[in-house]
Amino acid sequence: MAGLNLKSRGSKASAASAAAPTLVAAVIDEVTRESVRNVASQLGWTAPVIREGGVSAAAAYVKATGAPNFIIVDVSDSENPVEDLAALLNLCGQPTPVVAIGLVNDIRLYRRLCDVGVSDYLVKPVPEDVLADSLQIANEPPAPPERTDPKRTQLIGLIGARGGVGATSLAVSIAWSIAQQVKVALLDLDLHFGSAALSLDLEPSRGLRELLSHPDRIDSLLIDAAASQAGERLRLLSAEEPLEDTLDLDPDGLLAVVDQLRASTGMVVADIPRGLGPLTRQAVVCADVIGVVTDLSLAGMRDTQRVLAMIAHAHGGAKTMVVANRVGGVAGEIAVRDFERGIGAKIAHSIPYDRAAAVAAAEGAKPLIDVARNPKTVAALRSFAQSFSDGVEAAPQSTSLLKRVLGR
Repeated sequence: MAGLNLKSRGSKASAASAAAPTLVAAVIDEVTRESVRNVASQLGWTAPVIREGGVSAAAAYVKATGAPNFIIVDVSDSENPVEDLAALLNLCGQPTPVVAIGLVNDIRLYRRLCDVGVSDYLVKPVPEDVLADSLQIANEPPAPPERTDPKRTQLIGLIGARGGVGATSLAVSIAWSIAQQVKVALLDLDLHFGSAALSLDLEPSRGLRELLSHPDRIDSLLIDAAASQAGERLRLLSAEEPLEDTLDLDPDGLLAVVDQLRASTGMVVADIPRGLGPLTRQAVVCADVIGVVTDLSLAGMRDTQRVLAMIAHAHGGAKTMVVANRVGGVAGEIAVRDFERGIGAKIAHSIPYDRAAAVAAAEGAKPLIDVARNPKTVAALRSFAQSFSDGVEAAPQSTSLLKRVLGR
């Protein structure tokens, strides 16, 4: 938080001192209690009640005298601060700004505390200007609710029902296509064998593993440092971790990365690996739209049905679509009608097998949608990309290229 110029607020605070709000603080250590006294004095808040202790001391005060106007409470000795503060807020029986103070610097804890109604969470040692700023913000009347933006940044996830069906190729094509209109982040979540960077002739970006391992450190600067620039409006986050390394990543790290990418881009495209570990399952939970890419083989039919069932179990609200890729390129293909009957779902898009385009994409390290020349392939890829880009506002300078890519 930015610091406050307390002197500029002095006259205003003094004029309001006659009606100063009641501040109750239950703090374990003397250093923080002294900081609370100083801040209360600087803000013109008279007769603050400052007690030694934590949540139990604050709860005892509320039970004895009723809820004050403000509460500062130390959760350093609490085994379950979220439950303890939820109980304290419930005890108040009215909307009471509560600023929590603790020792743990964890973005997940901060979010959980905010979810139960805590106004702010500060980590010791707490600078006085930060504490004053937090109390001032808590004292402000609630802002009118923001209008929800119907164009909320979407996360599109593509997952292959089996290996070699071209899910990465399609993810790269979607990301490249939409990046002709808005900023796009392409996220390759296969940290051992991901090939999105290879498909775009880029070195794997550095830092994705670190970001996923330490969600509390994530900010826009770290995201920018970890990303590879694949075009004017396309960034890639990928990795090529040593095969001998076992990646035990916190799924909450992906939530933090996705939150940061949603705030800075118009679309996020994730290439989701088939290995059904915690990271894959969290990606499925995060995604707004999930495309299951398959060929029309018997194994593809079996695995598509199983992946669809997994998605429904993990994220029943996600929009799913089945994409048949490389149609005509697999010996013994199952007829579309039989395939759909077997998976219990319709095929939303069929992309024909185009050997010339696949060779050109591999040799030139270009997206398939950029190099395809066969009219049937071009039409199928355009339709596929268009299904995700509807509603995305095009950038004025990309009009001619947009027409070439999407056929407008």
